[in-house]
Amino acid sequence: MSIFRVTRALALVTAISTLSLAGCGQQNDNVSSRPGNANTTPTAEKKSGLPQDAKPMGQAAPGYFMAGPNGNVSLRFTAPQNGQVIEGNSVAPTFNLTGYPVYKDSERDKGQHIHVILDNEPYEADYEPEKPFSPENGIFNNLKPGLHTLRAFPSREWHESIKQTDGAAFDMMVFYVKTRPSGPEIDLKAPLLTYSRPKGEYRWKDDPRGLLLDFYVTNATISGSDYRVRYTINGQNPKVLTRWEPVWLQWTEMVPGTHTVLIELLDKDNKPVPFKVGGTDYNRTQRQIRILGENEPASASAGRR
Repeated sequence: MSIFRVTRALALVTAISTLSLAGCGQQNDNVSSRPGNANTTPTAEKKSGLPQDAKPMGQAAPGYFMAGPNGNVSLRFTAPQNGQVIEGNSVAPTFNLTGYPVYKDSERDKGQHIHVILDNEPYEADYEPEKPFSPENGIFNNLKPGLHTLRAFPSREWHESIKQTDGAAFDMMVFYVKTRPSGPEIDLKAPLLTYSRPKGEYRWKDDPRGLLLDFYVTNATISGSDYRVRYTINGQNPKVLTRWEPVWLQWTEMVPGTHTVLIELLDKDNKPVPFKVGGTDYNRTQRQIRILGENEPASASAGRR
């Protein structure tokens, strides 16, 4: 009888041990099982927001990655609606974006995003388009009553816009705060030039390519026989562009200090093509930027770019 009890006890202990090991094994599988590289832990993957198909730019742009587009890119505002009257005095747009991955890599504090422009102010970068977007600087709050516009388009990590001649990657809408004033409607199908970069502050020589000058063109074709874009740095030596592509301003020209950048949309005869919203011409935009010296501290208001 004693031998039977011992044998039964040993069997019970063995069964409990087996169940415990099986349970631990299942728990570990749930935590670490993931397709792809077995060395990639869930913690590391969550910390780095890079998509699996993101590729480093290498020596062309050290420290930057790129992913997509995956087919045709489409971006549309889902809120607010075009023509909507908002009862409050703030706006927090949301988007539907397909064909282009948006992410934020927390390790590098860089990522692909959407440039969102209120009226004709400098853009704000949105890294989470599925959430209502309200920039930390509060620029989308305390809006004046009346007419306002929003524009948006996707961007690379280094803030170069994703250019698509069919216009599907760009969206513009009109909304009103508290009241809808009388007046002419804004023609959203008219030729439009949207200023994107540069803005704010930059560290001198922080990109080997130079300083990015970038813009978005809709409802117009940029060519030698059609519309053109003219840019002027510090009021001197204006240059006319007949192709829609970014310009890399050289650091020998963009030395430390304050600079003024002007871009304009012209017709085939080099005459200005206005796009008036109230008293502002969206097709003629001027920004003041600052290039910081190697040891010069950034201003407290520099914010995220």
